Amino acid sequence: MRNEGDQSGCTICCNACGTAVPAYDVVSYGSIEKGYRELCSRCFNTEVASALGLERFENVRLHPVVMIDCAGERHEFHFKMRLLGSMTALDAFEVRAGVPKGYQFQILGEPEDEPLSLLARLVERIRRSLSVKHLVPSELGTQIADQTVCGRIEWDESEDGRVPLLVIDGQEVSWDEFGRMLMSFEGWQFRVAIRDQSEEV
Repeated sequence: MRNEGDQSGCTICCNACGTAVPAYDVVSYGSIEKGYRELCSRCFNTEVASALGLERFENVRLHPVVMIDCAGERHEFHFKMRLLGSMTALDAFEVRAGVPKGYQFQILGEPEDEPLSLLARLVERIRRSLSVKHLVPSELGTQIADQTVCGRIEWDESEDGRVPLLVIDGQEVSWDEFGRMLMSFEGWQFRVAIRDQSEEV
């Protein structure tokens, strides 16, 4: 299996069912020896479940959910469930200009887990995250709130990957912008903790 096709806002026809789906809902499935097929997540899950003999795996499509953050802003989350061998990954993400952007979350479970139970756990995690703002506006520009900040590390195309692009409170923050925010704490100590996407921070 290779990385999913989430690099553009186009649609791709699934090689199994023929349905046109957003690129972020496609998995390139196969091998170098036998070649790859572009499968929608539903067909991908069906093939993996069949290969592993998981007859009880429930392949469901979850509809988007709108949630409100602590500042009263609306966030629409789309969901994608993938069967990854001995585990199931459920992703929640915002979509902007046809691609996953902003807030993104993931939770892992067992293939036998009830999908709605996984969804309930993921939605609760999203609620907790949306209840906090790590950045606040000020007269000096955006600043770190309460001396604590959590976010996600992304690729910064404008820097050719030389330095990261951060996503904090669902917003993209350049490395230079983040460095400016840190300078308000000059002389202080700090600690960096890196966590997998499926872990809560």
